[in-house]
Amino acid sequence: MIFTISKRTSFFLFLFLILSGFFHSSLFAQFSGYTSSESSAYNSGLFSIGSGLRHQMSNLYGNTSFLMNTKTNFTDVGIGAAQNRGDSSAFLFSGGGFYRLGEKWGVGVRLKPVYNRYFESDARMQNYALSGIVSYELTDSLYLGVNLGPSVSNRPGGYSSYSWNLSVSLGMIWGKWNFGVIAESPGVYRFENYLASEKLKEKLPERISAGAQYQINTEFFLYGELVRTFWERAMFSQNGLEEKPGFPLRDSYTGSLGIGYLPFPKLSLLTGVTSIAYPTEEGMLYKSLGMSIGASGEILPSVLGNGFWGGVYIQQTGLTGMVSPYAKETRLGFQFTYAWDPEAEKEDIK
Repeated sequence: MIFTISKRTSFFLFLFLILSGFFHSSLFAQFSGYTSSESSAYNSGLFSIGSGLRHQMSNLYGNTSFLMNTKTNFTDVGIGAAQNRGDSSAFLFSGGGFYRLGEKWGVGVRLKPVYNRYFESDARMQNYALSGIVSYELTDSLYLGVNLGPSVSNRPGGYSSYSWNLSVSLGMIWGKWNFGVIAESPGVYRFENYLASEKLKEKLPERISAGAQYQINTEFFLYGELVRTFWERAMFSQNGLEEKPGFPLRDSYTGSLGIGYLPFPKLSLLTGVTSIAYPTEEGMLYKSLGMSIGASGEILPSVLGNGFWGGVYIQQTGLTGMVSPYAKETRLGFQFTYAWDPEAEKEDIK
């Protein structure tokens, strides 16, 4: 018995085989987005990166140029997590320290998350940078910070190759004002087993942030920050198929406004509101608002000793709605710092 196939059937069979081969080899790279990470309870209490803030619990993870203005040495550790639709995220860790080597400069090290995505589990992402820090006092009012070190990302399937994270910060003090700028390049990463079997190359977007802090009086200060994330430079290449979404320039700017209240000299109560840009597979940046509250201050100095500080923050995202697959998140984090006076240390050595 002989079977014959019509030309139309042959065409559709051929088309099916071709499309099946394309889909099997990942026709679409399917960009998977992320947002800026929180790493300091003080900065997160204002829902900011901390580019214009001047405080010992802020500057290790924010504007490192101001580290020389704190007049202390210190070590620090922090932890944060989030909840979404009843599910809890993995923890984000941060830590490091700073040591003054002279009247004008000092060095330090920090581990901090840069970008992350908590949910959904099949699209999670964490990017960490371990950086060496040099902070230098150029003048009585102008400061410089340079941070450089290896960085790594984690996505479903494991960790990426190592890259380099470079950031430079400038800080200026002018009367009751603090001004600061941070420029950061987070690097390029390669995954050999993305989603268990895919090869992925990913470039994270550079960003530049500028902030200003104004001390109204001894009890209140205002803080504002503007961030430009270069989303148009982000790249997601899966199995050699490069995807570079054309994110609109107008949506690549985000910002925050916050206020701090100091009822006592060593206690800060903080709150802030911010805009968050959520990148989507369709090449759009969806904007939503978030709000935060936090507190930072010295903890029981008579019991634990002077210089032991703690901070806590809680954030709520999605106040103005969300776009799928993102959803509202409640974020919580803690920070602990131990600081000591280098001049007192010298006296003890004598």
